[in-house]
Amino acid sequence: MAALGKSAEEGAADALKRQLAELGGAEALLQAILGSASDCILVISPDGTILLSGRALPRASSASLLRTSVYEHIAPETRDAARSCVERVVRSGASDSCECTIPGEHGHAARYEVRVSPILCGGRVATLLMIWADVTERRATEAALRRSEERYRSVIAALDEGIVLQDASGAIQACNASAERILGLTSAEMAGRESRDPRWRAVHEDGAPFNGDLHPAIVTLRTGAPQKNVIMGVHRPEGGMAWISINSQPLLRPSESIPYAVVTSFHDITERKRSEEELRRSEERFRATFNQAAVGIGQVSVEGRWLRMNEKFCDLVGYSHAEMTDLTFQQITYPPDLPTDVENVRRILSGEVQTVSREKRYVRKGGELVWVKVTVSLVRHASGAPAYFVVIAEDITDRKHVEETRQEFLTIASHELKTPITPVMLRVQALLRMYRRAGGPPPAAEEVIPKLEAVEALLDRLNRLVEELLDISQITAAPMTVAPEEVDLSALLRDILNGHAALLRRAACPVTVDAPSALHGQWDPVRLEQIITNLLSNASKYGVGKPVDVALEASGDMARLTVRDRGIGIAAADHERIFRCFQRATTSRQYSGFGLGLWIVREAAEAMGGAVRVESRLGEGARFTVELPRARRHAGC
Repeated sequence: MAALGKSAEEGAADALKRQLAELGGAEALLQAILGSASDCILVISPDGTILLSGRALPRASSASLLRTSVYEHIAPETRDAARSCVERVVRSGASDSCECTIPGEHGHAARYEVRVSPILCGGRVATLLMIWADVTERRATEAALRRSEERYRSVIAALDEGIVLQDASGAIQACNASAERILGLTSAEMAGRESRDPRWRAVHEDGAPFNGDLHPAIVTLRTGAPQKNVIMGVHRPEGGMAWISINSQPLLRPSESIPYAVVTSFHDITERKRSEEELRRSEERFRATFNQAAVGIGQVSVEGRWLRMNEKFCDLVGYSHAEMTDLTFQQITYPPDLPTDVENVRRILSGEVQTVSREKRYVRKGGELVWVKVTVSLVRHASGAPAYFVVIAEDITDRKHVEETRQEFLTIASHELKTPITPVMLRVQALLRMYRRAGGPPPAAEEVIPKLEAVEALLDRLNRLVEELLDISQITAAPMTVAPEEVDLSALLRDILNGHAALLRRAACPVTVDAPSALHGQWDPVRLEQIITNLLSNASKYGVGKPVDVALEASGDMARLTVRDRGIGIAAADHERIFRCFQRATTSRQYSGFGLGLWIVREAAEAMGGAVRVESRLGEGARFTVELPRARRHAGC
């Protein structure tokens, strides 16, 4: 302690005693006040010597404090602050304050707020009054609160969730960094802005404007009730939409039901919304692909029941969607094909194979069989357990019919081509034998000519068969082409009739012709000859021994050719079929041919922009009518 001269100490004490004496014996009263005060009160000299003491400081009694320097009881780190405070009071004569730390036991220091006031004597500071208020707990509480606020701010700042504090009016008072990032605004730009501010341009999930009065924060301020998981879209200033899921929580004072503020938290669900939108679009694309696919697609349970199918599949089997869901794949499968299906299902379920493709038959609703190429695969759950089968079915009925027709054609062709060759060989051999007879006269003309005519007819038939084969090979290799030119159809018809006179005569089919002297138009003469020749051949084949009527007329800008026979006729159900490739009006072997003639007629007529039709009933002959535009219509013309 800084030692004071004895005379100085006595002088300060004498001065204090005189002051107390002037109070008329108030020393006892002052001492009682100093002792009863809750705070420690000291009277010190300007140099810091303790002259009077009430309640003691830590680790010192009131008596032990007297005539010691107040500074030696203060922790070194706050000693200068106390000394400076005392010096300011001595100089200015005005009260001042500071904080000091007093060392305690076991290293526990006490924190004091010290108020220093001057005691004047003769207009100068004679002594000073120091009131020591223990603020240790308060400072500890403030420090804990400060640390708590720091932790709170750190947590709030670190949250990926946006946090916004709004006052009772709805104005934003504070926000965290995540709120700035999500909304694309700084805290300064958001400060004071309300949830009802139109600059947010908030929208509902369906794109409709979001009424600011319905914002979760505003609803909570109005009702006092928290709001949960409200979805909202907010336009960012730089463009783009931020989708957020909002929660709001009221802040209430005790015994009050109206919030004084609201805390709003929100998650950025923009990516989730984008994923949901992409999933929705993907599902729409799947549904569009599923429903509009050119092949039938269906889903079948592991037990075999139809779960879902597209319209193409329903059309394929002739059942409605509702009817299909009541059926199993076993019920619509042609029974002879079912064992293979069952075995394939077993193989897929066992993991032996992943996918199976095969050709099979379904039984349509009306009992008709339809050929399909099916591909079956298994969809499994995430656990690996079987979920359902996906069945893709392509209608191959036409292809199968073509294959069947091709086989039938090969059978017919082998028969038709062999049929004229054998009699030709026999007749030629007979002629050779006649000329090789030794020593005899040469055969008479009346004996040779019939045989040669028979050979000629057979060779003519063989030639027509070969020409039909050449026609079919050319037409099926590429679309039929035409080379139109100016043609007199009447003259061409007469020439063709003259060329087929022998054929018609052998068939005993008298021909009547009703045609104008001339009928001009733009046609391909080769295709016209194919049409007329095949119609005449067809009439003589199926109307053998009966008249054939040929008519030609102009009808506006069209030319109409009609060939009518009085033969076996055609059933109404076969009117369309006979114009298909390798199809004939009858399967009887007594009628030769590949079934190509009428198909060639239709192909040639349509290639020139025209059409062909038939009118017929069984036993009453047939009338074929070909109509052709006289001017060019076809794109290839």
